[in-house]
Amino acid sequence: MGISDKVNSELNSYKTSLANINNHTKEAGFTLLEVLMALSVFALIAGVSYTALGPAGEGFRQLQQVRDQIESASWLGKQLRADVSAVTSSSLKTLIPIQISSDVRGDIHVDELTILVREAGRSGLTWVHYKLDEEKGELLRESRMAWARDGVESDTMVLGETSSFDVELMDNNGKWVQQWAKPSNRAAAFVWPKALRVRVTQNGAQQQWVMAFYQALK
Repeated sequence: MGISDKVNSELNSYKTSLANINNHTKEAGFTLLEVLMALSVFALIAGVSYTALGPAGEGFRQLQQVRDQIESASWLGKQLRADVSAVTSSSLKTLIPIQISSDVRGDIHVDELTILVREAGRSGLTWVHYKLDEEKGELLRESRMAWARDGVESDTMVLGETSSFDVELMDNNGKWVQQWAKPSNRAAAFVWPKALRVRVTQNGAQQQWVMAFYQALK
């Protein structure tokens, strides 16, 4: 076989390979009808999925709100217990260890609690003040040194969205009261309540904590 014949043979073989590739490509492709049917099925599945997952998404958001509420209440309870366990008195009789003010508006309580504590990480005594920020609807914990100069800003901690803050003290007769008498004079000793009860309403749910004062047990 001559060179010319070999070249022709190779060309014919190459053309045959191209034809086979083209035929395979045409067979593997999709028609316009098949593409439109696939898009229709996809749109149907997407619509059904959205309808089915919509309630699930709403349920997830509700669970998220409940979880946030539980975490906020848990943190508030821990902070309250830590502060009450650190309540102390001072040799300076003008520093009253526990002070509460009551402001009842129907079912809403806008009370305030001020306690004198020996806070960890600070030298000396610290005033801790719990109050509602009515404008923002948040419960605040403010703390500052007992002998800080006027104008020194308090350290403020936000303890979650709160619509009601109710504070009560237990007297020696086991009765819950919303006012606590101050010593009649500077020489008189402070009378410790037996316990503190705090009730807060956050996101429509009420939480309650009762904490004893060990000083009243002495």
